[in-house]
Amino acid sequence: MFLLKKKIFVILETNTHKSLLAKFIRICLVALILLNVLAVILETVDSLQKQYTLYFDILELGSAAIFAIEYCLRVWVCDIRKQFRVKWGRLKYMVTPIAVIDFFSIFPFFFILIANLDIRVLMLIRFFRLLRLFKLRRYSHALKTLGNVLEDKKEALTITFSTIIVLLVFASSLMFVIEHDAQPTVFSSIPATMWWGASTLTTVGYGDMIPITPLGKILGAVIAILGLAMFALPAGLISSGFNDHMREQKRLLQNGDIIDHTQCPHCHKKITLH
Repeated sequence: MFLLKKKIFVILETNTHKSLLAKFIRICLVALILLNVLAVILETVDSLQKQYTLYFDILELGSAAIFAIEYCLRVWVCDIRKQFRVKWGRLKYMVTPIAVIDFFSIFPFFFILIANLDIRVLMLIRFFRLLRLFKLRRYSHALKTLGNVLEDKKEALTITFSTIIVLLVFASSLMFVIEHDAQPTVFSSIPATMWWGASTLTTVGYGDMIPITPLGKILGAVIAILGLAMFALPAGLISSGFNDHMREQKRLLQNGDIIDHTQCPHCHKKITLH
């Protein structure tokens, strides 16, 4: 039984390419995830939804069954990892972010079995089904690298986005004070003016809210220029993080430090297969 559990663990939880069966299963799961996301998108087209309802339902039924089996198997084999080989270890695994995503990817299926659902409930179910897209993180090295970069740069990114939010609130408040008397229906409140602030900071500028006073135009120009600088910071941080990771991986490969390892999707620690 333990050998079977270990084999299932290697297939589901590691990134080894030595097993053709593991590679095949991973490819099938990735294809199924992408097919589900495509189906959720196409279901929002009324003509397609009415014409192919049966096929959408069959896909959802089959996918939910496969993902449910996958989830149960992952919970069963999780105690092979040392951090889950404790009392309530499986429960500890079930509350990890990626396991929660796995659960919510099959959770909507049980509501589909209920008739006469409210339209808002159906929209919420579609949202949960789209969470299956995040399951790709298990199988994509690029997504894992992105996750690691965001983890490494989270302090700097938090400071940057906090600064952007402060700037948004300050600029919107100031613009409200300047433009409210001239355009009371357009700049009706600070929350309403925040739409202008967000579109200006991101340099989108939809044109539905524009200042008409000289001082308002000057402030708008300053905020637009600041937006270019502020939103370049996160891109620079993520880019430098990618470069650091690629250099580190290249160094490890050159030094022979990477032999046959995988990465735990839960704690992000390396696992060496023997």
